[in-house]
Amino acid sequence: MARDPYEEDDDVGLSMSPLIDCVFLLLIFFLVTTMLKKDLKEVKHLNLPSSRSSLEVPPDDSVLAIAIDADGLLYLEGEETTLTDLLDELREVEQIDPERRIRLDTDADTPFYRFVEVLDALSFRNLRNVGVRTYHEKYDS
Repeated sequence: MARDPYEEDDDVGLSMSPLIDCVFLLLIFFLVTTMLKKDLKEVKHLNLPSSRSSLEVPPDDSVLAIAIDADGLLYLEGEETTLTDLLDELREVEQIDPERRIRLDTDADTPFYRFVEVLDALSFRNLRNVGVRTYHEKYDS
């Protein structure tokens, strides 16, 4: 005897277990990816000057990090560079995003003339959104 195709089958059901597993995996994925620590692109051997009135600004991946160590060497995004290469990079930043945040990390023993050279280069490229990083117990411990 042939089966009627329009007859409802009581045995058909949808298992929710695979769907719940997928939802939990997605939840874990998004939690892990949003909780990753921000890369500061910092030079490890800097002795940052301390400040009493520093603002607490959380780390941000879009910040351009420029560092000057105690010997006066320049670092861009954690990589050693020269003043000429820094000026070339700042020209590109000026053309793409003149409001980009720039973080200047200097050692407490950095020669002052070197600090002024970098500030002059930033000013020459009309990059005014510059912050100087100082030692803060919460972020630098």
